[in-house]
This record gives sequence, C-alpha cells and structure tokens, in this order.
Amino acid sequence: MNRRGFMRLAVATGAVLLGRPRPAAARGRWWSGLVFAVFENHGFSQVVGLPSHRRLAAEGALLTRYFAVSHPSGPNYRALLSGETWGRAEVVDTFHPSVGSEAAALTPPIPTYVYDLAGEIATRHNPFIDLQAPIAGTRHGLERLRADLNGTLPSAAIIYVGWDDANDMHDDAAERADHNLTALLDTLAASSWFTTPDPEGRYPVLFFCYDEDSGLEGDRVFAAWWGHGVRRGWQSGIPHTHYSFCRTVTDNWGLRPLGRAAGVSSIQEVWA
Repeated sequence: MNRRGFMRLAVATGAVLLGRPRPAAARGRWWSGLVFAVFENHGFSQVVGLPSHRRLAAEGALLTRYFAVSHPSGPNYRALLSGETWGRAEVVDTFHPSVGSEAAALTPPIPTYVYDLAGEIATRHNPFIDLQAPIAGTRHGLERLRADLNGTLPSAAIIYVGWDDANDMHDDAAERADHNLTALLDTLAASSWFTTPDPEGRYPVLFFCYDEDSGLEGDRVFAAWWGHGVRRGWQSGIPHTHYSFCRTVTDNWGLRPLGRAAGVSSIQEVWA
C-alpha cells in the first residue's frame, strides 16, 4: 500500500501515525447538550401549581418522587454535580471532581458556561465555582443567553443558568421566580441551539429542580426534564435524588460515576 492509501486507511479507522488513537467527540446517550437550573427552598406541593411548573409537566417529564439529600443549600448543589455533599458547609471553595471537571478533561472537551440571568448567582448556589470546575465563560443577562443560543455555542455543552436570591424564590415571591423560569423556557424554545439536533439526532435538554424543601415534605422537591428528546407529559414515580441526576449526566457522556452517585441508577425512564 502506498503512503496515500495508508493515510486514507488511518483516517477511516480513527487512527493516526505512530498508532495513536484519533480523539473522538463525546457522544450523548440521551441528549447533546445540557441546560441546568435550580430554584430554592420549596417542597413539591408548594410549587407544582405554578404556571411554569405546569408547563414543564405538560411538555416534559415530571419526577414526582425526587428528593434532595441534605441541608442547607450548598451540600445539595455539590451533590448534584459531584455525587458528594463534601460536608454541611454552605461553601467549600475547594477542587473536587465534578461533572464539569470530568467533561472538561475529555478530548475534545465539553465546556461549561455559567449565565447569571438576574443579578449574580450566590456562591453557595453555584457548585461549578464552589467545586472549582473549569468554566469556559461566565456571562450575564437573559439577552446574552438568547444571543449565544442563536450563535456559536457548541452542540455538546453544559449551560448552568441561575438568578440571585431575589429571583430564585429564596427571598422574594414565587410569582417573580415563576416569571423568570417562563422567560427561560421561552428563550430556549425559540433558540436554534435548543431546537437543533446533533448529527446523531439528539437534542439539548433542560433539567430543572429545587435544591431542598422548606422542611415540611421530607425533602421531596419538584424536578423535571424538558426538551425534544423527553417524553411529553410523562410522569415518573420512581424514586430519584440529586445523586441520580449526577449519575445521569455522567452516564450520558460516558464519564466515570462520581461519589455516591456510583451507587444509584441514572434517570432512564423519561427519554422518548
């Protein structure tokens, strides 16, 4: 075989000279990209009737037996991304492996972007900062998110969106937070990024939940998946926790399971 033929064979088989494997992009099992958002300190029955939450349930998959794992906020956020609470402190500000750091270590990497949609996300509510995960960019405002969703965001990405304590139901009225979530859903639904499949036909997805309840419902919180690859109007009564979410993210991209998430199953019943 001549040199030209050898090179064609090497490319076709995913190899390069010297026998080194050619890096391959991570392929999602259920989704191409992930949007992730969290509200604060309310139990399932307190919020399930909000208009934005009814929309998530009608257009997506509602997890009716989804539970937080700790108190206060910080440990729950860390459990979502790292499979561990790392103690009960609100902030640890120490590197621990997370879905963000694991995804960034892939070749090519899956980047994480953080969007402060209103005000600035508190550090205790921003586990990417708290766990010192690599962040490709921190950006501000819903208009910037809208522009990026119709711009150059990679198909495979983690997009963490959040609000300050006046806008995520921590300090202010539920109606204000409900309006913010509706605006996010409208923005995603109108964007090219969220509505365009990758080459394998997988779409981005939104996961939305609460960090913990108000102490009245045994940590049962509202949680839902929403997007083109999710079963529409589906309700799951299978018990899940924040560790289940972490395991689902790592399973989607073939990352190693993290911490206590290695001992639970991923959320598999919601995919169309």
